[in-house]
Amino acid sequence: MLVIPMLFGFAAGGWRSVASWLVPLATVLVFLAHHAIVPWAQRARERKASPQGYAVRRVVWGAGYLAAATLVFAYAVRAANPGARASFVAVASVAALLAAVYALAATWGHARSIVFEVLGMTGVSLTAPMMAAAAGSAIDRSLFATSALALAYFLSSLSYVRAYEGLRTNRAIAIRGCVLVHVALATALATGAAFGALPPWWWIAFAPVAARTV
Repeated sequence: MLVIPMLFGFAAGGWRSVASWLVPLATVLVFLAHHAIVPWAQRARERKASPQGYAVRRVVWGAGYLAAATLVFAYAVRAANPGARASFVAVASVAALLAAVYALAATWGHARSIVFEVLGMTGVSLTAPMMAAAAGSAIDRSLFATSALALAYFLSSLSYVRAYEGLRTNRAIAIRGCVLVHVALATALATGAAFGALPPWWWIAFAPVAARTV
């Protein structure tokens, strides 16, 4: 999930900027912080006993990852083109907010809620426009084309996994639901492309997940 928007971000011109190359590193560090802190926070909320030293290790590693992510992002802002910094920080702020919302939801046991999963996926998909913005791209609909493609990929994966899990209980409904989601995604992407909001090669990015579902 982390790699897809990064690849789209590089394809959108992110490879031309040092700041853009730092965005994936900061994203991975935030991801590691989430997986260090959230399991501990879940146990603490549920008042479950933890092995000796578990809480300290999780908090220290999580705080370390977050501190490193902050330093990397700060350097990325400094390295970005002065004219692109406002756009870069604006997109990054939305992504950080969505990441925080998902982390809180996961702490309270709602990580599998469809609403919070989609919010979390949206935050990850913003890695692509973040990289493009850091490279100097202005905020417009073309900037978020890569994010839309990444999010379509994530939603495809989500519907596929949910359908796979539902095969045991009601195979027909699980398959029908997965097909309808993919038809809706393909329709939305095709409509966006017709209005010039997506690059001509959008279907190449969506083809693998559609083929997997078939």
